Amino acid sequence: MFNLTGYRSMSNTLINWICISCISSSLTLLWLHYKRKRNKSFTKVLFYDPTIKSTDCNCFRSFNIDCLSPNCSSFKTKEIIFCLQRARKSMDICVFSISNKPIANEIVNAHKRGILVRIIVCNCILVISNEIKMFMRAGITLKYQENYTNSYMHHKFAIIDSTWLIHGSMNWTHQATHDNWESIMITDLQSLIVPFSIGFEKTWQKTILIPPKIRDLTKN
Repeated sequence: MFNLTGYRSMSNTLINWICISCISSSLTLLWLHYKRKRNKSFTKVLFYDPTIKSTDCNCFRSFNIDCLSPNCSSFKTKEIIFCLQRARKSMDICVFSISNKPIANEIVNAHKRGILVRIIVCNCILVISNEIKMFMRAGITLKYQENYTNSYMHHKFAIIDSTWLIHGSMNWTHQATHDNWESIMITDLQSLIVPFSIGFEKTWQKTILIPPKIRDLTKN
């Protein structure tokens, strides 16, 4: 004889297992979605090409923060400036030459906001760069390569809050940002940021602070 009670019990058990399985699968999918969203990284590559001139842009010789043309040098340089503006704790800059005024102004602004700014440059540009003098007047900690023959501190990278990396072929100069063929990468990938941070600290240890005789030149 057919046992209706046993059938109902077995059906309820099966339904319960199906419900548990569905809930478990849903929770797993939600967790994986959350994890992917949490681990989502950002990388942007900028190519400076002076041969591409926009008909709606006249910013190739001077910086224009309001320019919206994607081919404009000012539009691309704004990406660097926006990254510098994100700084909340630290800004480690290791660039051969810095003479781009809008970028330099943003570095000084970060220092005034209380951001710990450390800069390493090559010593051959210390005396001739007004922007380097501006850094020293502002009291920013700045180091340079003391001794070199045919070897130069030729890096071009910056680390913001140990969270963002700016790296590429470009010196932070007016010439590079307006007239040169250059490339810049901005990323939050820790697999890249960590070795660059280690490299910065090693370079920081091998360079020296600006001596008084050079700092005195900033008073002129």
